Amino acid sequence: MKRLPIHLMFGAATLCCAAVAGYNAVRLLHVAGANREIAAISTQPPSQWSKTAANQQDPAVRLAQAVALARAGQHAEAGKLYYDLGRLAQSSETGRIALYDLANMYLREAAGDDAQGPVRSPPMLESAKARYREVLRLDPGDWDARYNLERALRLAPEAQDTADDEKDIKEQHNINVRGAAPEELP
Repeated sequence: MKRLPIHLMFGAATLCCAAVAGYNAVRLLHVAGANREIAAISTQPPSQWSKTAANQQDPAVRLAQAVALARAGQHAEAGKLYYDLGRLAQSSETGRIALYDLANMYLREAAGDDAQGPVRSPPMLESAKARYREVLRLDPGDWDARYNLERALRLAPEAQDTADDEKDIKEQHNINVRGAAPEELP
């Protein structure tokens, strides 16, 4: 009778270990499948992607699709995927990476091939700035986003505060003093 509780505890511990091992095996299979899809996406054109990759709900695979589309020059489709993934930014690292990549794509489109010349698309540049700021709100320590925001601000500086302009405004008051004619006071 003294052995029964020990055997039951050993059996329960064995079941717990088996459950953890089973869960990790399923996760490993899922990750291996996602890695196969990502490898296929990075080596094949979008027309040859498998139907499972097109319908994939895994954020990492969708991010790989967006990166491949952006490299292929299909910015509208890539932007849609980045934007959808960016909505997950509050809860996942993949969402923050998608926001950062979306901002980089906007910055490349706005600045053109050489980031030294005039800005080709100011609205795209403003969108890039907004996305970099959103990334920095989520992760203030992201130095890559800080650097790229600074780069975007150098391409198109933002207007300074109007506090300096308010100091230049003269205020005129009508002051009536007995026995004096009304005139402008300094």
